[in-house]
Amino acid sequence: MNTDKKATNFIIKLRVFTQKYLNPENENDFQKDAESLRALFDDFAIIDVFSSFRIVDCYNEIKISLMKLERFADKNSDIYIPFEQLLHHFYTVMQNLYFYEIFGFFSTTVHPEDIPELNLPCKVFCGCAEGWQREPYLDKDGKVKYLNVVRFQDPENSEVPLCIKIGGCAELIEPREKCSLTDEQLRILCNFVNHNRGSIILHIAGVLDSKQFFNALEFQDKIYKSKYCIEFEYVKTSSRRSSGPYYVDMNDMTFSQAQKFYKKIWKEIRLEPENLDAAYPLYSLKVIKRRPALNSCCFCKKIFNDEGNSTWPIYYKDDAETYRCCDECNDKYVIPARKDRSRIMQFRNQFGIDYTEYRE
Repeated sequence: MNTDKKATNFIIKLRVFTQKYLNPENENDFQKDAESLRALFDDFAIIDVFSSFRIVDCYNEIKISLMKLERFADKNSDIYIPFEQLLHHFYTVMQNLYFYEIFGFFSTTVHPEDIPELNLPCKVFCGCAEGWQREPYLDKDGKVKYLNVVRFQDPENSEVPLCIKIGGCAELIEPREKCSLTDEQLRILCNFVNHNRGSIILHIAGVLDSKQFFNALEFQDKIYKSKYCIEFEYVKTSSRRSSGPYYVDMNDMTFSQAQKFYKKIWKEIRLEPENLDAAYPLYSLKVIKRRPALNSCCFCKKIFNDEGNSTWPIYYKDDAETYRCCDECNDKYVIPARKDRSRIMQFRNQFGIDYTEYRE
C-alpha cells in the first residue's frame, strides 16, 4: 500500500475512531483500537516528502478530532487523557511535516521588509496550491465546515501560524487570546486581506505566480499608476452569485504579453476546471487597460468615473469602502437601508452578501 493510500485509510479510521470513543460506553476496546491506529499512522507519517496533498487532509482531520474531543468528550472518562495524548502525538508529528512541506514549498511569504508600504506587523503566508488555504472548524451544531484563510506569524508564537478568513469581512478566526498583536496591528492585517483579496484568490487558483502576486501587492496602493490590469470574477458557492469584478494591477510584462499569457491561462481553466479550488470557480478572466478613477458598482456592475459611495451598512466595516456603488444604487439601496435597518438583510440576501458576523 503506497503512502497516499495509507494516509487515506488513516483519515477514514481516525474519523470512525473519534466518533466511537466520544461515547464513553465504548471504552472497552479503546486500547486495542488506539494501538492499531497509531501503528498505521507511524507507518506512513515518517517520510520527508508526500507525493500528494493528502498531508493537508491528514493534518486537518487530526485538528477536527481534537476540536471534537475538546467540545464533546467526557473529561472525567478513563480514556479521555490517553485519547488526548494519542491525538496530540498525531498532531505534533503531522504538524512538523505539514509546515515543512506546505509552508516550505507551497506558500508565498510576504515579509514586512519586502514591501514596507504595506506596514505589515508580521509575516503573512499566502498559499499557492489547492487545499492550502482551507481551515476546518466546527459550527455551533458540531458540523465540520471550512473557511478559506491566509495565515500570519504571531511574533510571540512563531510555531503555529494564525488564520484570518478571506471571505466576507476579514477577521481573526482563532480566539483573541491566542494572538499577541494589538488591535491596531490586527486591523492592518485584516485591511491587507480585504484590499488584496482579488490578488490572493488569483494566487490560490494558480493564475498568479509568486512574482506576479508580489507585483500586484506592491502596487495596490498605487492602483492608477498601472497601465493595465486583470479583471476577473468568480462564483460564490454559498449563494451561486457573482462576486462582482476584481481588479489586479500587473506591471511585470507588456500589455501584449499579458494578453497572450492570460488567453492561455483562461483556456487551461476552461479545459481543466478541476485544477481550481472549488471555492473559487472563475468564470471571467481578462486583461484590460487601466483608466484613472474607473470603478464598478458592486450592485448593478455599471462603471462610474468618480469616487462612488460607501455601501455601509449593507456591506460592513472596511468592506463598505472596498465595495462602492454608483449614485443610482446609493439612492435605491444604501440610503433606504440606513433609514430602515430592517431592510439591510433584505438587500444582503438580494445580492448574496453573507455577513453572519454582523452585529448592530
